Amino acid sequence: MVDEKDEFPVKVGDDIYGPISLERLTADLKNGNLTNQARVWDGEDWVPITIVVGEEIWDGDGWNEKYLGEEKLDGTPLPTTSAWKDVIREGRWIMIYGDHLVIEGGMVNAKDMGRIIEGEPLSGGIPLPKLLNVCFTETDRGIKVEASSFHKMYETYSLECCISKDDSEELMKELMDAKVRIRSN
Repeated sequence: MVDEKDEFPVKVGDDIYGPISLERLTADLKNGNLTNQARVWDGEDWVPITIVVGEEIWDGDGWNEKYLGEEKLDGTPLPTTSAWKDVIREGRWIMIYGDHLVIEGGMVNAKDMGRIIEGEPLSGGIPLPKLLNVCFTETDRGIKVEASSFHKMYETYSLECCISKDDSEELMKELMDAKVRIRSN
């Protein structure tokens, strides 16, 4: 547990100051005398100051208050008009956001646990030019969409979801317009 009386060396750029008390670090960060780019020595490594001071302190821009009311409980995680809801995993979406194909949301299932252990991403965005292919496979519950790209240097990975047949046709059309390689099984 960090105490207000604890002192830490502080690194800003290449300059090192202190040790400075946590109380003063907190005050300096709140007053703008110290940016959240500063790092403190935790005894092992230089870590961001917000870890020691606490995450409730940001940089005074009011971001939390500004966007808190706009959070959507039922809708796409990103503001886009090209989004399709997963029919199997609640809260999971596939979207085209800018020049990325994004698969985000939903709960972790048993299959995901193996992928987590292997270090593969479960969700995220893949730039459209970096997609190896997008495979559409009909299942008894909808159309499984599997977007593949490179992971690390020579490994591939896939992000997947299952959408309705109508949604899959819309997504396929948008991907073809973007000249993405499509595979259908």
